[in-house]
Amino acid sequence: MELNQIKAQLRDILKNRLDLVIDGPEPDDDGNLFNEWGIDSVDVLDLVLAIEQEFGVKIKQGDDNVNAHFENITKLATYIDSRLAVPA
Repeated sequence: MELNQIKAQLRDILKNRLDLVIDGPEPDDDGNLFNEWGIDSVDVLDLVLAIEQEFGVKIKQGDDNVNAHFENITKLATYIDSRLAVPA
């Protein structure tokens, strides 16, 4: 799966599954998920569940860098892409 496909699926999850309402233009893929997209801690849990369902990727809770992965769509897509490359 290409990185752009992952990004498109993440945008779809944010807009349609999490029902986020964006005031103004939609943030770009480097826009902060919390400040610009407006997700909160409950949305993160829903996003993790959606990622696991959509991509079959488990988000490791013990990963020290997990917060950095959720900074924006680009970083999250890159993380998902790296996890897709890892055999189960």
